[in-house]
Amino acid sequence: MKKIILSLLSLGLLTSLTGCGSDEKTTSSNKDKVLKLALWDANQKPVIESMISNFEKENPGVKVVVEITPFSQYWTKLETAATGGQLQDIFWINAPNFTKYAKANMILPIQDLVDNKSINKDSFPEGMIKMYTYDNKLMAAPKDIDTTALWYNKEIFDSLKLQYPNDNWTWNDMVTTAKEIKNKTGNYGLALGFAGQEDYYEIISQFGGRVISPDKKTSGFSDPNTIAAVKEIKELLDEKVIPSLGEIADTRSSDLFQSQKVAMTYSGSWMVKQYMKNEIIKDKVDLAKLPLKTKDAAIIHGLGYAIYSQTKHPEEAKKLVTYLSSKDSHDTQAKSGIVIPAYIESQEIWTESYPNLNLHGYSKMLPNGIEYPASLNTGKWEDVMNEYLNKVWMGELTPEKACEIINEKMNAILKEEV
Repeated sequence: MKKIILSLLSLGLLTSLTGCGSDEKTTSSNKDKVLKLALWDANQKPVIESMISNFEKENPGVKVVVEITPFSQYWTKLETAATGGQLQDIFWINAPNFTKYAKANMILPIQDLVDNKSINKDSFPEGMIKMYTYDNKLMAAPKDIDTTALWYNKEIFDSLKLQYPNDNWTWNDMVTTAKEIKNKTGNYGLALGFAGQEDYYEIISQFGGRVISPDKKTSGFSDPNTIAAVKEIKELLDEKVIPSLGEIADTRSSDLFQSQKVAMTYSGSWMVKQYMKNEIIKDKVDLAKLPLKTKDAAIIHGLGYAIYSQTKHPEEAKKLVTYLSSKDSHDTQAKSGIVIPAYIESQEIWTESYPNLNLHGYSKMLPNGIEYPASLNTGKWEDVMNEYLNKVWMGELTPEKACEIINEKMNAILKEEV
């Protein structure tokens, strides 16, 4: 997309496309100004729309239309809209895609909202502000924050008279318990998803390693701690403590957990709503912070509200983003329990949204959060990383050799970004 958009920019075509993000029929002075808001999670639509309803009451003459595209199609659709000058006025952005859109001038800076105190950046985690800052300007308003915790099935633990996971658990406590459950029941005690953030990104962090350097210029796969984490996961596979990559391909780790075929799993905070909707497990499960290995750390990520640089209604779009960034809006989001709000003071409200769950298992990970690994070409090096890590999980490469190859290829990709 970068090449296409940069080509458009070089030809000056985007100038002619200025203002195409909004419905032309709605721009006349005697009609409402319509803002289109793009997002991918239908579960969040009722909460978002309730906040928008209040915004519209306070801002007569402005209407907001929520457009939902499933995540599997969202980025393709957004890219097509960007190249055609038809991006929605406001859209959800995530860390892996942020730099690409910011560098292609698709996002309107909102640093002026910080400078005039409309958005107080101190109200949000520093990592989130840093995540969505480009060229020293805030480009997207933090919406929510997510991290990972260890979920467990209390009924399985009770049946085996095992101690529940707790905030003082170590990595060895978890592995020992997983082995004991496997030995006693024949079912897996622990499942990982091999999906990145919810598993090996977290484990690399717990072992004190890095996926990418903090300055995003070099790979973290030459770090001995990163290699040790990959070796540890391979050992768990070899000892059949966790399901194989093939087994997870057939049934996701979260599905194994929901069908009570596994006692523990790593799950992101976005799974809370899903688990609590499941009548089979909702009263049988709980969670704890991730077990301690070398470092009490976890990957944090979160979404942001970005404004299309060519929107016809920049002032109204900024008003909406400011409104969605307020404490009241984040409190509304927190009470729904659907995601952890990015607004720090609202996060405690979220931990009370499900009184039967120890949601502090998530919030206790936030102070030690590590920014989600991303750069301009995240997708390119993620493909390399997944290709060679999968060879490790399938026994085709040693962890050391795979990390060596990933390190070399990833550094070559990152070098092109400079």
